[in-house]
Order: sequence, then C-alpha cells, then structure tokens
Amino acid sequence: MFRIRTTTAKSKTNYLGNKDDVTNMTVYRYWSEKHQYYKVAAMRWFIRKGEAVQENKPHAISFVRDHLVSNGEPKSMTMNVLVDSDSLNAPVHKGDSVRKLVTLEADFTHLSQADLAPTITMRKDGKRYYEIHGAIEATFYSASTKYVLLYQGKRYDTVTAEYV
Repeated sequence: MFRIRTTTAKSKTNYLGNKDDVTNMTVYRYWSEKHQYYKVAAMRWFIRKGEAVQENKPHAISFVRDHLVSNGEPKSMTMNVLVDSDSLNAPVHKGDSVRKLVTLEADFTHLSQADLAPTITMRKDGKRYYEIHGAIEATFYSASTKYVLLYQGKRYDTVTAEYV
C-alpha cells in the first residue's frame, strides 16, 4: 500500500476522503494561521491493497507546497513516500504501521527569480509565499516501483524502491 501525506482538507466537514474511514476528525484537525481555517493532514494513495496495477504506466499525485518569501528563495524540497503493508484498510492518518519508503528531493537552486516570481501569492496571514505546484509520479514494475518528483515540467530525483 502506498500513500503520501499531504494536506487535503479544510475541516472535518470538508474532508475529501471516505467519511467512513474517519472516526474522529477533530483529533486530527489543526488551525492554519497561514490560511486562517482548520486543516486536516491526510494520506493520499498511489495504489490500494488488492487493486489491479498496470505495469509501466505512471500514476501521479499532485501537491502544493508553500515557502515563505521572507525566508528567501526555496533551495530544495523533499517529499517522503510512505508505505503500510500491514493494515487491511487504507488508513487516512499516519499510524504505527506506516513507515517511510523513500525520500525524494528537488534541487531548486537553478531556478531564477523569473521562474519563481509567478509563483508568489499572498495568504490570509498577510504574508507572501512561493506556491510550488508539483507531482510525484509512481511507475510500478513487477519487483520495484520508480518514483519521480515533477516540478515545472522537469523531472527531479528518480528513486527506485526494490522489493525482495
């Protein structure tokens, strides 16, 4: 089972996942000063246990990351791919059975100010952020999975997880 931890909801009433998978969303919600509303961190899946997988066909999960402009230009970004091979049903939140499979990293030092300027946005907290849109692409093979971090049409840090 593969999933990635990303923020997918504003509040428990706006949760984007399966409502039956969640027993008490208020435990997981937190106040986002930046967005000025409650958010819930939830994992999104590349594939679920028992699903048919088409080999050699990439599956992408998109994400958005913010980087505070006052902290300078973003130099890099990392993203963890998590795995849970023990749970019968896909957990929405990270538990004891979830572990890190691979870490992907994108080096942004080559991005110019002209590349980054269009990504600047003002959040509800009154601060400016670089809004980084990207995706993780997973391609499944019989004994491994290849993960690629995608940003602005470029491929970064391909990592292959082999299964023995």
